[in-house]
Amino acid sequence: MSLTKALTREAPPDQTAPKAEQRPKSTTIVKYEKSSCLFCNEWFDAQTFTEHLIHCGQVLEECPNGCLAFIPRIRMRSHLKECPRSKHLQNQRMSVSMDRLDQQSDQRLQVLEQDVSTIRSVLNEEIRQRLHLITDVGSIRKQNQVVEDWTRDTDEVVGGLRRQLDEESSQRAFASEQNQLDFQYCCGVTQVGTSISSAEFSLFPPPQLQSLKEQVETQMDEAQKLVNQLSVDVTFHQNQLNDNILKLEELIFENERLNRDKFYQIEEFMQRISEDIKTKLGGSDYATSKQATLDYEVKNMKNIVCETEERCDKLDRSLHQTMQNLLDLEGQIAMQQRIASVQNIRGHLIWRIKDYSKKLDEAKQYDTILHSAMFSNKAFGYALRLDIYLNGKGTWKGRNLIACLNVLSGEYDPLLAWPCRLQAEIIIRDQTSNVADAQDYVKTILVRKKSDDFIQSNQYFHIPHKVITSRNYLRNDSMFIEVRVVK
Repeated sequence: MSLTKALTREAPPDQTAPKAEQRPKSTTIVKYEKSSCLFCNEWFDAQTFTEHLIHCGQVLEECPNGCLAFIPRIRMRSHLKECPRSKHLQNQRMSVSMDRLDQQSDQRLQVLEQDVSTIRSVLNEEIRQRLHLITDVGSIRKQNQVVEDWTRDTDEVVGGLRRQLDEESSQRAFASEQNQLDFQYCCGVTQVGTSISSAEFSLFPPPQLQSLKEQVETQMDEAQKLVNQLSVDVTFHQNQLNDNILKLEELIFENERLNRDKFYQIEEFMQRISEDIKTKLGGSDYATSKQATLDYEVKNMKNIVCETEERCDKLDRSLHQTMQNLLDLEGQIAMQQRIASVQNIRGHLIWRIKDYSKKLDEAKQYDTILHSAMFSNKAFGYALRLDIYLNGKGTWKGRNLIACLNVLSGEYDPLLAWPCRLQAEIIIRDQTSNVADAQDYVKTILVRKKSDDFIQSNQYFHIPHKVITSRNYLRNDSMFIEVRVVK
């Protein structure tokens, strides 16, 4: 902005002078070469002043966020960072952008869900059709197996009939030959008789010769009839056998043709299904990506199913362990109630394990532990308990029985001497009928515990399963284990 000042001075009129006389007027013009900026108070030439006003950092500008503040242009960026309205607008913009992103993600998720549902329906349809095909193939295989079995049985029957027919034919041929020989012999005898009839006429009377001749002719007629009947029977059986063979061959050909047609239909159906799947799933890159997404989801679902199965197995094991602990507690309570009147304080325990086979199977499946009743080595002594792993533990698992004698926390531990050192014998009783012949299996174990609040590291000993099943250690699916605290 250029600033120019003009000063004009006029002399006041002289009232005493005559009106006709007036002084001449004088004018002075002052022109400044530089201009001052009203914002930064700096002087600039007329040529650069306008450009300076465009870029001057001290020019006051209103906040674009609408906070009603006028800020120098050079401080506008810092003001925008600290402006309360800018944070609010930024939050609004972020919320709007987040809403848009949520909407877009929801739309994409809906599209993906629709695509996944479509692909799942296609796969379910394919699986259903494949199951139908598998069922049809299984039924066809069963039918083929039945036909093969029936064909084999029929071949055996036909072979047997052929052998019988051959035997019958040979027998009847032999009989016919024999009859022919007899017939020839009779003819020879007849001719000889006629030739010597004149010579013997004197010896045999005519009525006897006539009766003998009639008998011979009757026998020959019967033999001829028998031969004819045999020939007819052989021909009939041969024709019947040929008819049965033809019918069997026709039936076999018909079954083969039907099976062949069914296999062709199945192959065509499988080809159509594969073509449909290719056209539905493999037509474009988008379908390929959807297939890859579906495969990834299927893998995730498989992993989830595997994890769920593992969790179910763990829960099943923990549930079975809890139930086993509950049963053990109930058994211990019942045992304590039964022996409460006895006061087992002599360091001696006899434990009967019933249903050994069932408990061994449970130990193989769930790694269960059997706990004996609590007992003491003496009156007001250490609390003891025998724990048994029927299927073993660690490297001894599957081949041995693992047991350990534990020192538990008792009521009188503060009054006892620590560390605890005990020696005990674990005895598997031989349940033989003759007590004198019993051979018990004995194991000696040392039990140590430093103090009443010390966590004991269990000291295990093993007994092979072969030993348990030998002799009479296991009888009526029960086993007796005796514990004696020696010192």
